[in-house]
Amino acid sequence: MSSSNKIIAAILTLTPALLLTSCSIEDPGEGTPREPTDKPSSSYVSFIWVERQLMVATLERMFTENGEEEVIKNIEEDSMKMLTDARIIRPKTEGYYVETNEREWRLKTAPSLNQLDQALYNSFYPNEVTWCEENMNGEDFIDSYTREFQQAFDTVEEYEESIADYVDCGTGRL
Repeated sequence: MSSSNKIIAAILTLTPALLLTSCSIEDPGEGTPREPTDKPSSSYVSFIWVERQLMVATLERMFTENGEEEVIKNIEEDSMKMLTDARIIRPKTEGYYVETNEREWRLKTAPSLNQLDQALYNSFYPNEVTWCEENMNGEDFIDSYTREFQQAFDTVEEYEESIADYVDCGTGRL
């Protein structure tokens, strides 16, 4: 076999292996997932992120308006443990507060981000939004926003502004 035939044979032998290794199904970035606390990119805003921000902002307002002790006593034990382990609800000298700076959260302490979100969501059914004109169950307050504003805005900043307005009893519309 001539040297050019050997080169061609080697290329033909290696080509399928190279194709298989370079065309993996997974994105190379998936091996090191992005921190879930990172804000979404400006081209796509995950509504799961939006809902989490809404829940944290609402929970913080509930602590202020209804009293942290009242709100906490209504949160089931497993959910409370998960939220404190993740540092979303944090102890202070006397009592607790809601950590709104997502960079301070420890989301990896939860079995999964979905379970942590569920623990957060579970804290709303037994607690009420009392500071707006009409008292309502916290879960209904969250659901009302999510039904109306899913994919309504294009940027993180728009959602942050909308959420702040909504939690302050506004319409959430910009």
